[in-house]
Amino acid sequence: MIVKRNCLKIFVVVSILLYPILFSPVVEASSPSFQLYPSSGVVKSRDEGFIVDVLIDSGEYDLSKARMVVSFNPEVLQIFKASKNNSLFDQWPEDESTLDNTDGVVMLTGFTQSGGGVLYKTLGDPDVFVRLEFEIVAEGDEEILLDWEFSGSDDLFKTVLVTDGSPPYNVLTVKPKGGVYRFGELIQTALERKHVPFLVGGFLILSAGILITSKPEVARRKFGTVVVYEE
Repeated sequence: MIVKRNCLKIFVVVSILLYPILFSPVVEASSPSFQLYPSSGVVKSRDEGFIVDVLIDSGEYDLSKARMVVSFNPEVLQIFKASKNNSLFDQWPEDESTLDNTDGVVMLTGFTQSGGGVLYKTLGDPDVFVRLEFEIVAEGDEEILLDWEFSGSDDLFKTVLVTDGSPPYNVLTVKPKGGVYRFGELIQTALERKHVPFLVGGFLILSAGILITSKPEVARRKFGTVVVYEE
């Protein structure tokens, strides 16, 4: 009887010790990613074009560089503005940024020198990395496609998320999901979902029928933007 009681006590103690390990919820860190928001939808008017935000998530990593390269069919779309979130990285090299309406490519690179600035790390929800504004030049109603240039290597004109290290390496291991859009109702943008006030040269932006104002003193990290190119 005494042996049975001792065994029962040992079982209870072991169960109490193992319970947090066996039954505690598993919290998984988000993986580094780029994503289009929205990644699909419908466009009401070809004359107004549409807007797509590129969201960035560094996961658990501190990033020294992020480069997005999105391709499109120039016979269907033309990009006329790209606005970057200048608060995420210290530098935006011009030789690694381009809007090419001939080949249908938009590339933007943010960079912070290791030891020379605050490396980028996502805090909470993904940040807006860049806002892309497209004009529709095709007359038909074919699907509108956006795709990513990705190889897994840190090559020019390839999408990467590079962490600080010795040596630095690309932590973006999976090609981001492309975008598919069609004609119909007005496409929803990340602006409406996140209510992000974009600051572009101190002027107000009239976008998707919503007037957005921004005060520099209350603008948070993900909110400040400047125009990269405008034609």
